[in-house]
Amino acid sequence: MTEEIDTPGVPDGTVLVIFGASGDLSRRKLMPALYHLSREGLLPPCLKIIGLGRRIQETEEFRLKMKHRVIQYCSHKMEDRFWGPISNSLFSMKADYSQDSTFVLLKQIIEETERQWGKKANKLFYFATSPSHFELLAEKIAEFGMNEETKETWSRIIVEKPFGLDLKSADRLNALLNKYYDEEQIFRIDHFLGKEAVQNILIFRMSNILFQPLWNREYIDHIQITIAETVGVEGRVDFFEQTGAIRDMIQSHALQILAFLTMEHPSSLDPEEIRDEKVRLFRAIRRIKSEDVPKISVRGQYSEGVVNFELVPGYLEEPGVSKDSKVETYAALKLFIDNFRWRGVPIYIRTGKRMAARKTEIFIQLKQVKDEAMPMLLQKQKPIPNTIRMEIQPRAGIEIQMGWKPPGLLTEVEPTSLTIGGKAMLKEPKAYERLLLDAMRGDSTLFIRYDEIREMWKIVDPIIKTWERENKELKENNIPLPKYPAGTQGPKVAKEFIQKDHRKWTIIEN
Repeated sequence: MTEEIDTPGVPDGTVLVIFGASGDLSRRKLMPALYHLSREGLLPPCLKIIGLGRRIQETEEFRLKMKHRVIQYCSHKMEDRFWGPISNSLFSMKADYSQDSTFVLLKQIIEETERQWGKKANKLFYFATSPSHFELLAEKIAEFGMNEETKETWSRIIVEKPFGLDLKSADRLNALLNKYYDEEQIFRIDHFLGKEAVQNILIFRMSNILFQPLWNREYIDHIQITIAETVGVEGRVDFFEQTGAIRDMIQSHALQILAFLTMEHPSSLDPEEIRDEKVRLFRAIRRIKSEDVPKISVRGQYSEGVVNFELVPGYLEEPGVSKDSKVETYAALKLFIDNFRWRGVPIYIRTGKRMAARKTEIFIQLKQVKDEAMPMLLQKQKPIPNTIRMEIQPRAGIEIQMGWKPPGLLTEVEPTSLTIGGKAMLKEPKAYERLLLDAMRGDSTLFIRYDEIREMWKIVDPIIKTWERENKELKENNIPLPKYPAGTQGPKVAKEFIQKDHRKWTIIEN
Protein backbone atom coordinates (compact mmCIF):
# COMPACT_ATOMS: atom_id res chain seq x y z
CA MET A 1 0.00 0.00 0.00
CA THR A 2 1.29 3.48 -0.93
CA GLU A 3 2.08 5.79 1.99
CA GLU A 4 -0.53 8.48 2.57
CA ILE A 5 0.57 12.12 2.36
CA ASP A 6 -2.04 14.80 2.91
CA THR A 7 -2.06 17.70 0.44
CA PRO A 8 -4.76 20.25 1.41
CA GLY A 9 -7.45 20.70 -1.19
CA VAL A 10 -6.07 18.10 -3.61
CA PRO A 11 -7.97 14.80 -3.92
CA ASP A 12 -5.65 11.84 -3.42
CA GLY A 13 -5.68 8.72 -5.56
CA THR A 14 -6.38 10.20 -9.00
CA VAL A 15 -5.91 8.64 -12.43
CA LEU A 16 -5.63 11.28 -15.17
CA VAL A 17 -6.33 9.83 -18.62
CA ILE A 18 -5.35 12.06 -21.55
CA PHE A 19 -6.84 11.05 -24.90
CA GLY A 20 -4.69 12.58 -27.63
CA ALA A 21 -1.62 12.75 -25.38
CA SER A 22 0.81 12.88 -28.31
CA GLY A 23 -0.86 16.00 -29.71
CA ASP A 24 -0.02 19.69 -29.56
CA LEU A 25 -2.30 20.51 -26.61
CA SER A 26 -0.71 17.88 -24.39
CA ARG A 27 2.85 18.85 -25.31
CA ARG A 28 2.45 22.63 -25.07
CA LYS A 29 -0.09 23.02 -22.29
CA LEU A 30 -1.00 19.98 -20.21
CA MET A 31 2.46 18.64 -19.40
CA PRO A 32 3.89 22.08 -18.47
CA ALA A 33 0.75 22.66 -16.35
CA LEU A 34 1.30 19.39 -14.48
CA TYR A 35 4.93 20.35 -13.87
CA HIS A 36 3.87 23.73 -12.46
CA LEU A 37 1.40 21.98 -10.14
CA SER A 38 4.19 19.66 -9.01
CA ARG A 39 6.36 22.67 -8.14
CA GLU A 40 3.55 24.08 -6.03
CA GLY A 41 2.91 20.77 -4.25
CA LEU A 42 -0.59 20.59 -5.73
CA LEU A 43 -0.56 17.16 -7.33
CA PRO A 44 -2.24 14.21 -5.62
CA PRO A 45 0.30 12.03 -3.76
CA CYS A 46 -1.17 8.97 -5.46
CA LEU A 47 -1.29 9.95 -9.12
CA LYS A 48 -1.21 8.05 -12.38
CA ILE A 49 -1.18 9.75 -15.78
CA ILE A 50 -2.09 7.58 -18.77
CA GLY A 51 -1.50 9.11 -22.18
CA LEU A 52 -3.33 7.57 -25.13
CA GLY A 53 -2.76 8.22 -28.81
CA ARG A 54 -2.65 6.53 -32.19
CA ARG A 55 1.03 7.32 -32.77
CA ILE A 56 2.22 7.64 -29.19
CA GLN A 57 5.69 6.42 -28.18
CA GLU A 58 6.50 3.64 -25.73
CA THR A 59 6.45 4.79 -22.10
CA GLU A 60 10.17 5.49 -21.61
CA GLU A 61 10.45 7.42 -24.88
CA PHE A 62 7.17 9.22 -24.12
CA ARG A 63 8.46 10.31 -20.70
CA LEU A 64 11.67 11.66 -22.23
CA LYS A 65 9.81 13.51 -24.96
CA MET A 66 7.40 15.09 -22.49
CA LYS A 67 10.34 16.19 -20.33
CA HIS A 68 11.86 17.99 -23.30
CA ARG A 69 8.52 19.67 -24.01
CA VAL A 70 8.26 20.85 -20.40
CA ILE A 71 11.77 22.31 -20.67
CA GLN A 72 10.72 24.02 -23.91
CA TYR A 73 7.36 25.43 -22.87
CA CYS A 74 7.22 25.90 -19.09
CA SER A 75 8.08 29.22 -17.46
CA HIS A 76 10.22 27.66 -14.71
CA LYS A 77 13.61 26.00 -14.82
CA MET A 78 13.35 22.23 -15.05
CA GLU A 79 14.22 20.53 -11.76
CA ASP A 80 14.23 16.74 -11.50
CA ARG A 81 12.81 16.84 -7.96
CA PHE A 82 9.59 18.28 -9.41
CA TRP A 83 9.59 16.36 -12.70
CA GLY A 84 10.37 13.03 -11.03
CA PRO A 85 6.91 12.48 -9.45
CA ILE A 86 5.27 13.20 -12.82
CA SER A 87 7.67 11.02 -14.80
CA ASN A 88 7.20 8.08 -12.43
CA SER A 89 3.42 8.45 -12.75
CA LEU A 90 3.42 8.81 -16.55
CA PHE A 91 2.55 5.90 -18.84
CA SER A 92 1.69 5.71 -22.53
CA MET A 93 -0.70 3.48 -24.42
CA LYS A 94 -1.27 3.14 -28.16
CA ALA A 95 -4.96 3.38 -28.82
CA ASP A 96 -7.58 2.99 -31.52
CA TYR A 97 -10.65 4.70 -30.09
CA SER A 98 -12.97 2.67 -32.29
CA GLN A 99 -11.78 -0.63 -30.79
CA ASP A 100 -13.25 -2.05 -27.57
CA SER A 101 -9.85 -3.57 -26.78
CA THR A 102 -8.50 -0.07 -26.10
CA PHE A 103 -10.99 0.52 -23.31
CA VAL A 104 -10.73 -3.02 -21.94
CA LEU A 105 -6.98 -2.49 -21.50
CA LEU A 106 -7.46 1.01 -20.07
CA LYS A 107 -9.89 -0.30 -17.46
CA GLN A 108 -7.48 -3.11 -16.57
CA ILE A 109 -4.65 -0.61 -16.04
CA ILE A 110 -6.85 1.50 -13.75
CA GLU A 111 -7.93 -1.56 -11.76
CA GLU A 112 -4.31 -2.72 -11.38
CA THR A 113 -3.41 0.79 -10.15
CA GLU A 114 -6.19 0.57 -7.56
CA ARG A 115 -4.80 -2.75 -6.33
CA GLN A 116 -1.34 -1.19 -5.98
CA TRP A 117 -2.75 1.77 -4.05
CA GLY A 118 -5.06 -0.40 -1.96
CA LYS A 119 -8.03 1.87 -2.66
CA LYS A 120 -10.42 2.98 -5.40
CA ALA A 121 -9.23 5.72 -7.75
CA ASN A 122 -10.76 9.00 -8.79
CA LYS A 123 -10.82 9.25 -12.60
CA LEU A 124 -10.34 12.38 -14.72
CA PHE A 125 -10.65 11.87 -18.49
CA TYR A 126 -9.28 14.70 -20.66
CA PHE A 127 -10.50 14.86 -24.28
CA ALA A 128 -7.49 16.47 -25.99
CA THR A 129 -8.40 14.99 -29.38
CA SER A 130 -10.14 16.24 -32.48
CA PRO A 131 -13.80 17.11 -31.69
CA SER A 132 -14.87 14.28 -34.01
CA HIS A 133 -13.82 11.78 -31.29
CA PHE A 134 -15.69 13.35 -28.35
CA GLU A 135 -18.96 11.42 -28.69
CA LEU A 136 -17.21 8.08 -29.18
CA LEU A 137 -14.91 8.61 -26.18
CA ALA A 138 -17.75 9.63 -23.88
CA GLU A 139 -19.79 6.60 -24.93
CA LYS A 140 -16.94 4.09 -24.58
CA ILE A 141 -15.91 5.33 -21.13
CA ALA A 142 -19.48 4.80 -19.97
CA GLU A 143 -19.89 1.49 -21.79
CA PHE A 144 -17.00 0.05 -19.77
CA GLY A 145 -18.27 1.47 -16.48
CA MET A 146 -15.51 4.04 -16.00
CA ASN A 147 -18.06 6.85 -15.59
CA GLU A 148 -19.39 5.38 -12.35
CA GLU A 149 -18.87 7.12 -9.02
CA THR A 150 -19.00 5.98 -5.42
CA LYS A 151 -19.46 7.86 -2.16
CA GLU A 152 -15.68 8.11 -1.85
CA THR A 153 -14.58 8.52 -5.48
CA TRP A 154 -15.56 10.54 -8.54
CA SER A 155 -15.28 10.26 -12.32
CA ARG A 156 -15.14 13.42 -14.49
CA ILE A 157 -14.59 14.33 -18.11
CA ILE A 158 -12.96 17.49 -19.47
CA VAL A 159 -14.21 18.38 -22.94
CA GLU A 160 -12.05 20.74 -24.99
CA LYS A 161 -13.46 23.36 -27.31
CA PRO A 162 -15.07 23.58 -29.75
CA PHE A 163 -18.02 21.85 -28.12
CA GLY A 164 -19.60 20.60 -31.35
CA LEU A 165 -19.09 22.17 -34.78
CA ASP A 166 -22.44 23.97 -34.88
CA LEU A 167 -25.58 24.23 -32.75
CA LYS A 168 -27.04 20.96 -34.02
CA SER A 169 -23.89 18.89 -33.31
CA ALA A 170 -23.41 20.64 -29.94
CA ASP A 171 -26.96 19.67 -28.92
CA ARG A 172 -26.31 16.09 -29.99
CA LEU A 173 -23.03 15.91 -28.06
CA ASN A 174 -24.58 17.40 -24.94
CA ALA A 175 -27.54 15.01 -25.08
CA LEU A 176 -25.10 12.10 -25.29
CA LEU A 177 -23.05 13.37 -22.35
CA ASN A 178 -26.17 13.88 -20.27
CA LYS A 179 -27.19 10.30 -21.03
CA TYR A 180 -24.09 8.93 -19.30
CA TYR A 181 -22.88 11.69 -16.96
CA ASP A 182 -24.38 14.01 -14.39
CA GLU A 183 -23.81 17.71 -15.03
CA GLU A 184 -21.37 17.81 -12.09
CA GLN A 185 -19.17 15.30 -13.94
CA ILE A 186 -18.87 17.38 -17.12
CA PHE A 187 -16.25 20.13 -17.35
CA ARG A 188 -16.49 22.09 -20.61
CA ILE A 189 -13.22 23.94 -20.94
CA ASP A 190 -12.29 27.31 -22.38
CA HIS A 191 -8.75 27.88 -21.19
CA PHE A 192 -9.05 31.66 -21.63
CA LEU A 193 -11.26 31.67 -18.53
CA GLY A 194 -8.25 30.39 -16.55
CA LYS A 195 -6.14 33.41 -17.46
CA GLU A 196 -5.61 35.96 -14.69
CA ALA A 197 -6.22 38.88 -17.07
CA VAL A 198 -9.64 37.56 -18.16
CA GLN A 199 -10.71 37.06 -14.55
CA ASN A 200 -9.46 40.57 -13.82
CA ILE A 201 -11.85 42.14 -16.34
CA LEU A 202 -14.72 41.88 -13.87
CA ILE A 203 -12.60 43.24 -11.02
CA PHE A 204 -11.40 46.17 -13.13
CA ARG A 205 -14.95 47.05 -14.19
CA MET A 206 -16.79 46.49 -10.96
CA SER A 207 -14.43 47.49 -8.18
CA ASN A 208 -13.38 50.90 -9.55
CA ILE A 209 -15.88 53.75 -9.30
CA LEU A 210 -13.66 55.61 -11.78
CA PHE A 211 -14.87 53.38 -14.64
CA GLN A 212 -18.33 52.22 -13.61
CA PRO A 213 -20.15 55.35 -14.88
CA LEU A 214 -18.33 55.19 -18.24
CA TRP A 215 -19.16 51.57 -19.06
CA ASN A 216 -22.06 52.21 -21.46
CA ARG A 217 -23.13 53.65 -24.82
CA GLU A 218 -23.08 57.23 -23.57
CA TYR A 219 -19.29 57.25 -23.28
CA ILE A 220 -17.90 54.36 -25.33
CA ASP A 221 -17.53 54.80 -29.09
CA HIS A 222 -16.55 51.24 -29.99
CA ILE A 223 -14.77 48.11 -28.72
CA GLN A 224 -12.19 45.90 -30.43
CA ILE A 225 -11.28 42.37 -29.33
CA THR A 226 -8.16 40.94 -30.97
CA ILE A 227 -6.82 37.38 -30.74
CA ALA A 228 -3.73 37.20 -32.95
CA GLU A 229 -1.29 34.29 -33.21
CA THR A 230 2.06 33.98 -34.93
CA VAL A 231 1.79 30.18 -35.19
CA GLY A 232 0.25 28.36 -38.11
CA VAL A 233 -1.61 25.07 -37.89
CA GLU A 234 1.38 23.39 -36.18
CA GLY A 235 0.55 19.84 -37.23
CA ARG A 236 -3.14 20.27 -36.36
CA VAL A 237 -4.42 20.30 -39.94
CA ASP A 238 -7.20 17.75 -39.34
CA PHE A 239 -8.47 19.75 -36.38
CA PHE A 240 -8.22 23.15 -38.06
CA GLU A 241 -9.84 21.99 -41.29
CA GLN A 242 -12.89 21.09 -39.19
CA THR A 243 -12.97 24.33 -37.25
CA GLY A 244 -11.40 27.28 -39.03
CA ALA A 245 -10.73 30.53 -37.21
CA ILE A 246 -14.34 31.32 -36.33
CA ARG A 247 -15.00 28.02 -34.54
CA ASP A 248 -11.51 27.80 -33.06
CA MET A 249 -11.34 31.27 -31.51
CA ILE A 250 -14.42 33.45 -31.96
CA GLN A 251 -17.19 31.04 -30.93
CA SER A 252 -15.32 30.30 -27.70
CA HIS A 253 -12.53 32.61 -26.52
CA ALA A 254 -13.64 35.89 -28.10
CA LEU A 255 -17.28 35.63 -27.07
CA GLN A 256 -16.34 34.70 -23.51
CA ILE A 257 -14.07 37.76 -23.30
CA LEU A 258 -16.91 39.86 -24.71
CA ALA A 259 -19.28 38.53 -22.06
CA PHE A 260 -16.97 39.39 -19.15
CA LEU A 261 -16.44 42.84 -20.66
CA THR A 262 -20.07 43.79 -21.29
CA MET A 263 -22.34 41.70 -19.01
CA GLU A 264 -24.35 43.32 -16.25
CA HIS A 265 -23.00 43.19 -12.71
CA PRO A 266 -23.90 39.84 -11.10
CA SER A 267 -25.48 40.05 -7.68
CA SER A 268 -22.55 38.03 -6.32
CA LEU A 269 -19.43 36.21 -7.50
CA ASP A 270 -21.22 32.89 -7.22
CA PRO A 271 -20.41 30.84 -10.37
CA GLU A 272 -24.07 30.40 -11.31
CA GLU A 273 -24.80 34.12 -10.93
CA ILE A 274 -21.93 34.96 -13.29
CA ARG A 275 -23.05 32.35 -15.80
CA ASP A 276 -26.63 33.63 -15.67
CA GLU A 277 -25.46 37.13 -16.57
CA LYS A 278 -23.29 35.82 -19.40
CA VAL A 279 -26.27 33.97 -20.87
CA ARG A 280 -28.41 37.13 -20.68
CA LEU A 281 -25.66 39.03 -22.49
CA PHE A 282 -25.33 36.43 -25.25
CA ARG A 283 -29.10 36.50 -25.78
CA ALA A 284 -28.94 40.28 -26.22
CA ILE A 285 -26.40 40.09 -29.06
CA ARG A 286 -28.16 40.95 -32.31
CA ARG A 287 -28.92 37.85 -34.36
CA ILE A 288 -27.35 37.80 -37.80
CA LYS A 289 -29.36 37.10 -40.95
CA SER A 290 -27.64 35.28 -43.81
CA GLU A 291 -28.09 38.26 -46.15
CA ASP A 292 -26.25 40.47 -43.65
CA VAL A 293 -23.19 38.21 -43.29
CA PRO A 294 -21.15 40.02 -46.02
CA LYS A 295 -21.81 43.33 -44.24
CA ILE A 296 -20.70 42.24 -40.78
CA SER A 297 -17.88 39.78 -41.48
CA VAL A 298 -14.75 39.19 -43.55
CA ARG A 299 -12.27 36.32 -43.75
CA GLY A 300 -8.97 35.35 -45.32
CA GLN A 301 -6.08 32.89 -45.55
CA TYR A 302 -2.40 33.50 -44.88
CA SER A 303 0.06 33.17 -47.74
CA GLU A 304 3.82 32.77 -47.63
CA GLY A 305 5.57 35.39 -45.50
CA VAL A 306 8.05 36.11 -42.75
CA VAL A 307 7.22 35.50 -39.08
CA ASN A 308 9.83 36.13 -36.39
CA PHE A 309 12.52 36.46 -39.10
CA GLU A 310 11.65 33.06 -40.55
CA LEU A 311 10.13 32.38 -43.97
CA VAL A 312 6.97 30.30 -43.50
CA PRO A 313 4.68 28.69 -46.10
CA GLY A 314 1.16 29.77 -46.88
CA TYR A 315 -1.82 27.85 -45.51
CA LEU A 316 -2.43 26.04 -48.79
CA GLU A 317 1.21 24.88 -48.76
CA GLU A 318 0.99 23.42 -45.25
CA PRO A 319 1.35 19.60 -45.22
CA GLY A 320 -2.06 17.95 -45.41
CA VAL A 321 -4.02 21.02 -46.55
CA SER A 322 -5.98 20.65 -49.79
CA LYS A 323 -4.92 23.10 -52.51
CA ASP A 324 -8.51 24.30 -52.86
CA SER A 325 -9.25 24.59 -49.12
CA LYS A 326 -11.53 27.50 -48.24
CA VAL A 327 -10.99 27.24 -44.48
CA GLU A 328 -10.40 30.70 -43.05
CA THR A 329 -7.27 31.40 -41.01
CA TYR A 330 -8.44 34.99 -40.37
CA ALA A 331 -11.93 36.16 -39.44
CA ALA A 332 -13.38 39.51 -38.37
CA LEU A 333 -16.92 40.32 -37.23
CA LYS A 334 -18.93 43.35 -36.19
CA LEU A 335 -21.53 42.65 -33.50
CA PHE A 336 -24.10 44.75 -31.65
CA ILE A 337 -25.65 44.19 -28.23
CA ASP A 338 -29.26 45.24 -28.27
CA ASN A 339 -29.78 46.20 -24.64
CA PHE A 340 -30.05 49.53 -22.88
CA ARG A 341 -26.40 49.71 -21.83
CA TRP A 342 -24.79 48.94 -25.22
CA ARG A 343 -27.34 49.70 -27.94
CA GLY A 344 -25.59 51.20 -30.97
CA VAL A 345 -21.99 50.50 -29.84
CA PRO A 346 -20.18 48.42 -32.50
CA ILE A 347 -17.99 45.59 -31.23
CA TYR A 348 -15.30 44.45 -33.64
CA ILE A 349 -13.77 41.00 -33.16
CA ARG A 350 -10.83 39.66 -35.15
CA THR A 351 -8.62 36.61 -34.95
CA GLY A 352 -5.90 35.28 -37.20
CA LYS A 353 -3.03 32.85 -37.48
CA ARG A 354 0.44 33.85 -38.73
CA MET A 355 -0.08 37.48 -37.73
CA ALA A 356 2.59 40.09 -37.03
CA ALA A 357 2.69 39.32 -33.29
CA ARG A 358 1.10 37.11 -30.65
CA LYS A 359 -1.43 39.35 -28.97
CA THR A 360 -4.77 39.03 -27.20
CA GLU A 361 -6.21 42.37 -26.14
CA ILE A 362 -9.31 44.46 -25.66
CA PHE A 363 -9.29 48.02 -27.01
CA ILE A 364 -11.99 50.42 -25.85
CA GLN A 365 -12.24 53.86 -27.46
CA LEU A 366 -14.28 56.43 -25.58
CA LYS A 367 -16.16 59.17 -27.37
CA GLN A 368 -14.43 62.47 -27.97
CA VAL A 369 -15.21 65.53 -25.90
CA LYS A 370 -17.70 67.72 -27.75
CA ASP A 371 -16.42 71.11 -28.92
CA GLU A 372 -18.94 73.06 -26.88
CA ALA A 373 -17.70 71.33 -23.74
CA MET A 374 -14.11 72.43 -24.33
CA PRO A 375 -12.50 75.80 -23.52
CA MET A 376 -11.91 78.01 -26.56
CA LEU A 377 -8.12 77.57 -26.25
CA LEU A 378 -8.49 73.84 -26.85
CA GLN A 379 -11.12 73.77 -29.59
CA LYS A 380 -8.49 74.13 -32.34
CA GLN A 381 -6.46 71.22 -31.01
CA LYS A 382 -6.65 67.86 -32.72
CA PRO A 383 -8.88 65.80 -30.41
CA ILE A 384 -7.22 62.93 -28.56
CA PRO A 385 -9.77 60.28 -27.62
CA ASN A 386 -9.40 58.47 -24.32
CA THR A 387 -8.71 54.77 -24.79
CA ILE A 388 -8.43 51.74 -22.54
CA ARG A 389 -6.28 48.85 -23.71
CA MET A 390 -6.48 45.61 -21.71
CA GLU A 391 -3.81 43.10 -22.69
CA ILE A 392 -4.51 39.46 -21.87
CA GLN A 393 -1.47 37.80 -23.47
CA PRO A 394 1.47 37.57 -23.77
CA ARG A 395 1.58 40.03 -20.83
CA ALA A 396 -1.31 40.95 -18.58
CA GLY A 397 -1.72 44.70 -18.25
CA ILE A 398 -3.89 47.77 -18.74
CA GLU A 399 -2.99 51.00 -20.53
CA ILE A 400 -5.18 54.10 -20.27
CA GLN A 401 -4.54 56.96 -22.70
CA MET A 402 -5.53 60.55 -21.94
CA GLY A 403 -4.63 64.04 -23.04
CA TRP A 404 -2.46 66.43 -21.05
CA LYS A 405 -0.42 69.62 -21.51
CA PRO A 406 3.34 69.05 -21.36
CA PRO A 407 5.53 71.71 -19.68
CA GLY A 408 6.08 74.76 -21.90
CA LEU A 409 4.65 78.10 -23.01
CA LEU A 410 2.35 76.68 -25.68
CA THR A 411 -1.08 75.32 -24.88
CA GLU A 412 -0.96 71.99 -26.63
CA VAL A 413 -2.56 68.70 -25.80
CA GLU A 414 -0.50 65.55 -26.14
CA PRO A 415 -1.41 61.93 -25.41
CA THR A 416 0.02 60.29 -22.32
CA SER A 417 -0.51 56.83 -20.92
CA LEU A 418 -1.01 55.31 -17.53
CA THR A 419 0.17 51.69 -17.53
CA ILE A 420 -0.72 49.03 -14.98
CA GLY A 421 1.05 45.68 -15.08
CA GLY A 422 2.29 44.73 -18.54
CA LYS A 423 5.10 42.50 -17.29
CA ALA A 424 5.22 38.75 -17.67
CA MET A 425 5.01 37.31 -14.17
CA LEU A 426 6.64 33.90 -13.67
CA LYS A 427 4.55 33.22 -10.57
CA GLU A 428 1.28 34.00 -12.31
CA PRO A 429 -0.80 30.79 -12.46
CA LYS A 430 -1.11 29.52 -16.02
CA ALA A 431 -4.57 28.82 -17.37
CA TYR A 432 -4.26 25.06 -17.71
CA GLU A 433 -2.73 24.47 -14.29
CA ARG A 434 -5.61 26.34 -12.68
CA LEU A 435 -8.20 24.49 -14.74
CA LEU A 436 -6.69 21.05 -14.17
CA LEU A 437 -6.55 21.71 -10.44
CA ASP A 438 -10.14 23.01 -10.39
CA ALA A 439 -11.36 19.93 -12.27
CA MET A 440 -9.67 17.63 -9.74
CA ARG A 441 -11.23 19.64 -6.93
CA GLY A 442 -14.65 19.68 -8.58
CA ASP A 443 -14.77 23.49 -8.84
CA SER A 444 -16.66 24.42 -12.04
CA THR A 445 -16.39 28.21 -11.63
CA LEU A 446 -14.10 28.71 -14.62
CA PHE A 447 -15.81 26.16 -16.86
CA ILE A 448 -18.71 26.80 -19.23
CA ARG A 449 -22.33 25.87 -18.69
CA TYR A 450 -24.11 24.38 -21.68
CA ASP A 451 -26.71 27.12 -22.11
CA GLU A 452 -23.78 29.52 -22.66
CA ILE A 453 -22.47 27.28 -25.44
CA ARG A 454 -25.91 27.12 -27.11
CA GLU A 455 -26.19 30.90 -27.19
CA MET A 456 -22.66 31.29 -28.57
CA TRP A 457 -23.43 28.88 -31.40
CA LYS A 458 -26.61 30.81 -32.20
CA ILE A 459 -24.46 33.90 -32.74
CA VAL A 460 -21.94 32.38 -35.17
CA ASP A 461 -24.01 29.63 -36.85
CA PRO A 462 -25.53 31.93 -39.52
CA ILE A 463 -22.04 33.12 -40.47
CA ILE A 464 -20.66 29.57 -40.68
CA LYS A 465 -23.56 28.33 -42.80
CA THR A 466 -23.32 31.32 -45.16
CA TRP A 467 -19.59 30.85 -45.59
CA GLU A 468 -20.10 27.13 -46.29
CA ARG A 469 -22.56 27.98 -49.08
CA GLU A 470 -20.14 30.56 -50.47
CA ASN A 471 -17.28 28.03 -50.35
CA LYS A 472 -19.07 25.76 -52.84
CA GLU A 473 -19.31 28.64 -55.34
CA LEU A 474 -15.69 29.65 -54.74
CA LYS A 475 -14.49 26.08 -55.40
CA GLU A 476 -16.64 25.71 -58.51
CA ASN A 477 -15.20 28.93 -59.92
CA ASN A 478 -11.65 28.35 -58.61
CA ILE A 479 -11.71 31.63 -56.62
CA PRO A 480 -9.37 31.83 -53.59
CA LEU A 481 -10.16 33.47 -50.27
CA PRO A 482 -8.60 36.94 -49.73
CA LYS A 483 -4.92 36.52 -48.84
CA TYR A 484 -2.60 38.18 -46.35
CA PRO A 485 1.15 37.54 -46.15
CA ALA A 486 2.19 35.71 -42.99
CA GLY A 487 3.64 38.14 -40.45
CA THR A 488 1.31 41.04 -41.35
CA GLN A 489 -1.81 42.72 -39.94
CA GLY A 490 -4.32 40.65 -41.92
CA PRO A 491 -6.07 40.87 -45.30
CA LYS A 492 -6.81 44.16 -47.02
CA VAL A 493 -10.53 43.41 -46.88
CA ALA A 494 -10.35 43.56 -43.05
CA LYS A 495 -8.82 47.04 -43.16
CA GLU A 496 -11.53 48.19 -45.56
CA PHE A 497 -14.17 46.49 -43.42
CA ILE A 498 -13.57 48.75 -40.40
CA GLN A 499 -12.65 51.85 -42.43
CA LYS A 500 -16.21 51.89 -43.82
CA ASP A 501 -17.25 52.89 -40.29
CA HIS A 502 -14.54 55.62 -40.19
CA ARG A 503 -12.53 53.62 -37.67
CA LYS A 504 -9.30 51.64 -37.82
CA TRP A 505 -7.85 48.53 -36.22
CA THR A 506 -5.22 48.87 -33.55
CA ILE A 507 -1.74 47.81 -34.67
CA ILE A 508 -0.78 44.26 -33.74
CA GLU A 509 2.77 44.45 -32.42
CA ASN A 510 4.91 43.17 -29.60
